Amino acid sequence: MFKKIYFKGPQQGINILILGAVHGNETAGTLAQQEIIQSLEKGVYTLQAGSVTFIPIVNEEAYQKDIRGVDENLNRLIKYHEKPQNNEEKIANLLIKEIEKADVLLDLHSTHCPTDQPFAFIDHPYQENLDFLKIIPVQTALAGWPEIYQNCPEIENNCTEEYAFLNKTLALTVECGYHKAECSVQTAKQSILNTLIHFGVLKGAPVLETKKTIIQLQNFVIKEKEGTLSKNYAHLDKIQKGEEIAVYETGEKLFAPCDGFIIMPNHGAKVNTEWFYFGKKS
Repeated sequence: MFKKIYFKGPQQGINILILGAVHGNETAGTLAQQEIIQSLEKGVYTLQAGSVTFIPIVNEEAYQKDIRGVDENLNRLIKYHEKPQNNEEKIANLLIKEIEKADVLLDLHSTHCPTDQPFAFIDHPYQENLDFLKIIPVQTALAGWPEIYQNCPEIENNCTEEYAFLNKTLALTVECGYHKAECSVQTAKQSILNTLIHFGVLKGAPVLETKKTIIQLQNFVIKEKEGTLSKNYAHLDKIQKGEEIAVYETGEKLFAPCDGFIIMPNHGAKVNTEWFYFGKKS
């Protein structure tokens, strides 16, 4: 259901898994992987130890249709499904096997708005994961994803990063920027190369570590009925306590609970899907 490309170095080492297009319209990670695969095949890059498995297009049908998902959001379904009922559940059953074989997972995504800046998710900020985060070429990371979903039982937190954590696989999710921006492809490409070098799989100079701003997610809002965001918000825009964030067609308004940041606002969100998230600087 998805194509894997595998490379192995001459020595024993870390096994790395790189994912792209878990959501079919998020193609930055796909394009970056395709570039690096070509370079490895031509000998431009040389593996020295361990292995890397590339899956440039996880959700092939959604990718071909340039949509987020065919039947459901795949990145809420990453677990074993005894009787898979749809496209995404079938993919999930295959993908978990790949995650279980990996020591390190890098899952590459992209975002909805042209002005969005790249960032990473660090769902479980223990030291080894924080060290991994330091070499990812983004300035901001979001923590607290598992916690906000604990209070929303109707949406399970079955994402790639959580499944990796449960299987003792080191993992980060990188949102590389706007879907169609060339700079997003470059962020994805550098994230891959830095990861391969950092874990000793690829030959290269030591990766420069950079300090990150970590924002703690506080909550998220499901779009319960038709409505619009009150401004042309971009990801990580600052908002003030009491600021109007959204309004439903019924006239009901939603306000910021305190000073903070609006996270991943989705101006095209459908009813009963995530509309926006709210976070504060950690």
